[in-house]
Amino acid sequence: EGRVIRRLVCLTDRVEELVAEFDRRVTLGTPDGFDGDALESSNTKENQRYRSYNKLVMWCPSVRTFMQSSAECSEVAAMCNKLNRSADAARGDDTTSLKFAVVSWLMQTSPTPNPVIPHRDKSCRGFHHDTTGKLLCPVDYDWGDPAIREAIRNYHPDYRVTSYSWPSYLYRDGRYDPKNPTNGLFKGELLVKAVKHIFTSPSSAENTVVFFPTHNFSKRQRTAGERRTRCDLRFALSSAGSWRILDDDFDQEQFYHNIVDYFEVCPSREATKEVDNLLLWWNQQVFGRRNVSDYRPQKTERLSVAMTSIAR
Repeated sequence: EGRVIRRLVCLTDRVEELVAEFDRRVTLGTPDGFDGDALESSNTKENQRYRSYNKLVMWCPSVRTFMQSSAECSEVAAMCNKLNRSADAARGDDTTSLKFAVVSWLMQTSPTPNPVIPHRDKSCRGFHHDTTGKLLCPVDYDWGDPAIREAIRNYHPDYRVTSYSWPSYLYRDGRYDPKNPTNGLFKGELLVKAVKHIFTSPSSAENTVVFFPTHNFSKRQRTAGERRTRCDLRFALSSAGSWRILDDDFDQEQFYHNIVDYFEVCPSREATKEVDNLLLWWNQQVFGRRNVSDYRPQKTERLSVAMTSIAR
């Protein structure tokens, strides 16, 4: 059960930290009843952990059962440790699998990357190789400019690579339009392959569209893991030998929450509609167009059959 945590709940938080935030809000609750959402904190991290807790009890029902029981503290701690181990093991499996898959995908592109990207040795990836460097390059910089490439590789302060810029691989064809920055965002071809590789099957990543049952998950539930996959893909492209939160100046956790906020904290109705359309696009890419009714059902009450019945 814990394997789902790093995929659909949170990137780095431990289970006991999420439970502790829930307990903190219960303690602050009003006598009339507990409403954790109403107890919005001025601390961003606390709010993030509470949102993650709600995802945890949805995807790991045993946690809610345990929290409602009279279990001893030692039993709760043992449960948390077990879930944490499973969560970390799943992340290890995913990152290892992507480490090899990404190279295969890149070596199939035309022109073929030169020099060849080794499958096992990651030290040649990242900004040390032009192909992976171009994908990781912040869209705010022009990787095609040799001077900028050199500045990035030499850690020039004017060309820092941080989580405050979107990497090029997030955009369709790596194209960023400063006048329309959301155009093509989260539609990168390599990103779609990575999500399919982890959430459907490795072979499905080779296909344009794969038809898989959706099990009646909501569109937002099914795309929660896709946000975390964006972080896994960055690690696979980088030269880092092991997964870590800070990769030089780049904060993986902040990057993850930037993506989560883009989808879950929409500032306007227009932004919400844009996200809904993006999620529709993602579900079509990953689960197939035949399943469209599962995540955007018809409003049958407005159609002709219903209107005829009303008119009679």
